[in-house]
Amino acid sequence: MPRIKAVTFDLWETLIADSRVQDDLRTEYRVSQTAQLLLAAGAAVDLGDLYAAHEEVWRRCELQWRGNADLPFAEQAALFLDLVRPGLAASLPAAVRQRAAAVYGEAVLHYPPQLVPGVAETLAALKRKRLKLGLICNTGRSPGAALRRLLESFGIFKRFNVALFSDETAVRKPDPAIFRQALAALAVQPAAAVHVGDNAAADVGGAMAAGMQAVWVRREAEAQPECLAAIGSVAELPEVLKSLEG
Repeated sequence: MPRIKAVTFDLWETLIADSRVQDDLRTEYRVSQTAQLLLAAGAAVDLGDLYAAHEEVWRRCELQWRGNADLPFAEQAALFLDLVRPGLAASLPAAVRQRAAAVYGEAVLHYPPQLVPGVAETLAALKRKRLKLGLICNTGRSPGAALRRLLESFGIFKRFNVALFSDETAVRKPDPAIFRQALAALAVQPAAAVHVGDNAAADVGGAMAAGMQAVWVRREAEAQPECLAAIGSVAELPEVLKSLEG
């Protein structure tokens, strides 16, 4: 096995851990704040319609994601408004549209997930070994712009040489293209790179299809996919890589 020169990471449930409680709070924030914003702009809407639109956005995004493609965040935010009332986004002043998009995308900053224990120490240890680090994230309602700020607040964003978010790349894992884009930015050949993530199909399968090695972060009650190694937490990664190097 070639010497490892770079490690790329998944984000959700690999470096940060979310909960249903936080996700529900983000939903309530988006709906309530959007309702207030629209009311102030003279475009009052029913809360029930906002909740229904919020759910429908996700359904339509999932249809897009099945093809490993993604919507630019501005389109997703506008879709939310237009599902409440057709043509609503375009009818609003630009400043109101921008504020509505901020409310939608920045909910993750108001109700954030938690940094997985040991992540900061692991990234620091890998940097001390002069490894290049990358982040490859499939986004949902939280765009790359907000997630960068979240990771900066955790003090870890500075560790990454490259960070790719699917709302910006328009391609999602497991498409090998997003892995190859990260490798090109890191100037590392696939065989010298390892990707770490919890999703067997998106992370392990996608990375291996791009010619990389993969380390799987175990999910409960799921069978281990074919991969370089399986770990319970990213905190175990430095020792695993050390053992693989012999």
